[in-house]
Amino acid sequence: MQVAIVNYGLGNLTSVAGAVHVLGFEPTVTADPQILLRADRIILPGVGAFGDGMQQLRAAGLVEVLEEARKTRPILGICLAHR
Repeated sequence: MQVAIVNYGLGNLTSVAGAVHVLGFEPTVTADPQILLRADRIILPGVGAFGDGMQQLRAAGLVEVLEEARKTRPILGICLAHR
């Protein structure tokens, strides 16, 4: 199973990737839309501030990619609290 971790310039990517690895999967940290759309599972690590996270996702062009991906696979969003 391919687990992709969204790299949009924010979030604790190292800790999330480490947790995925401990669970027995090889994580792929990426901002590449094609890799995200091929992944079986997607993790969106947060920053504790939803507005900042959305701003970065828009700047990276990943909002539409994640909207498409959520139609066919689970996405786990971590700590995207509203500020």
